[in-house]
Amino acid sequence: MRDQDITKVEFLLMCNENIVVQRFFNVRGFSKNASKSEELHYYITSFCEDMKYDLKMRSVIYMLENQYEIIENPEVLNTSITDGPENFNLLIKVGDMTICHRQFDAKSYPPKVRYTVDLRPKLKAVLAKLTDIFSDKNLIYFYPQLIKN
Repeated sequence: MRDQDITKVEFLLMCNENIVVQRFFNVRGFSKNASKSEELHYYITSFCEDMKYDLKMRSVIYMLENQYEIIENPEVLNTSITDGPENFNLLIKVGDMTICHRQFDAKSYPPKVRYTVDLRPKLKAVLAKLTDIFSDKNLIYFYPQLIKN
């Protein structure tokens, strides 16, 4: 195939302005409409829900392992890089254009958990699935209409 058939896509997870993970991957036969597909929507939604669940379970483990220190000094859970809100931002970009963006609250999790996110074990599978979605020519674009009462 020609080089023109390959599109460079960026996967980026950030906690506020701090990069947690950033990977570039190539997609052959990139479908420009894939960003509007149900497959991408459901996959990204599922990925974010899995990440929230993983952070919640890591928070439980952290709090159980440090319960006596937390009881003696509750400020252990209040340490933070910022005073304002903290959010995880998942972005998928092609060039400078953001084609997918999801955001969820990071302050729901203890600092030791939210500042030590590690996606490396899952990253290969995530990028492979995104590559499949972005190169698929048979995507679904039907969104059910909301019923107004």
